[in-house]
Amino acid sequence: MRFQDIPGLKDIKSHLISAFENNRIAHAQLFSGIEGSGAFPLSIAFATYLLCKNKSHDDACGQCENCQKMEKFIHPDVHFFYPKPSSKSGDYDKALSESLKKWREMVQTNLFPDLNDWIAINGFENKNILISKEDSRKIIKTVSMKSFEGDFKILFIWYPERMHPSAANAMLKVLEEPPTQTIYFMITHNYENLLSTITSRTQLISVPPFKNGEIENILITQRNVSPEKAAKVSHLANGSMSKAYNELESVGEIAYEKFQSWMRSCHSRNYSELITQSESFAQSSKPDQKGQLEYAISLIRESVLFSSSNGAFPIRGDQEGKFIRNFGNAVSFSSLEKIAVLLNETIGRLERNANPRISYMTLSIQFCDLLQRK
Repeated sequence: MRFQDIPGLKDIKSHLISAFENNRIAHAQLFSGIEGSGAFPLSIAFATYLLCKNKSHDDACGQCENCQKMEKFIHPDVHFFYPKPSSKSGDYDKALSESLKKWREMVQTNLFPDLNDWIAINGFENKNILISKEDSRKIIKTVSMKSFEGDFKILFIWYPERMHPSAANAMLKVLEEPPTQTIYFMITHNYENLLSTITSRTQLISVPPFKNGEIENILITQRNVSPEKAAKVSHLANGSMSKAYNELESVGEIAYEKFQSWMRSCHSRNYSELITQSESFAQSSKPDQKGQLEYAISLIRESVLFSSSNGAFPIRGDQEGKFIRNFGNAVSFSSLEKIAVLLNETIGRLERNANPRISYMTLSIQFCDLLQRK
């Protein structure tokens, strides 16, 4: 992964390169952005640049031994830590080694991974995953060792907001006073949930969402998606590349019909049908549950824009566009806003392991009331 492989974000790339050229690299950097933003690939590209033996002014060479190792995520001086179920002290090294294989497989095929991808790959749906105190001990041990190749030693901490408080406290000293040539790259997608002891010791790099055109280009050039579908998916992705990848699977008649059926059942107060839908929702995987609600948010968001613009907001001519137009005309602006808020809140509760059946049914009952208002 090189800077040239990441669309846009020119100012951040220039800032990172300038920091290296002026010998002003912060020892602990916090890349913050929404899930599916360029936060993770940017940190990987910067690490590749730092370790490259034949770097140019603006990028790594991509050909040297270090670049090739970074491409496979096997450089001996680069270490990855990420949320996973806690394990007994005696089983920690084995569990870490086994999870690292899956980690490398995931990021080699998807440079915009989110926690749901990681959970689905490992079957962690019903487990509490975190960066544990055992991980912090491993981090402290790792930074105390000399680098294998004499260059930078780089530690990636993915989702530091999932760090157990005891783990964060154990790391404070090495965060404040790391050994020479040691750099921490933390990648967060929920900055507000980070412990202040972490944010106060890191340099924040805020990574904005991707633009629609940037997402379209990646879908067309790397996923062989038609321009029409790429435009539709990028519009729904709301700046997230991982969401765009998920939308490739869900966008279309099935997703639309499921959402339309849900709204009709809420509007008619068909509680027996809503119970059936809640059962189906509960039986789907966590990524699918989140995808269904995020798809709903994307349509509601367009309805809000259409409603607030008095019909001036451009709407697509397909079935979804027709629904957005009708929905925006039929439901009050305040109700649309409340529906969007409720959907986001429900996603948050599901991420904290709320009961999906109850969450869906509660949301549906709230919609029954809101859809009656005009």
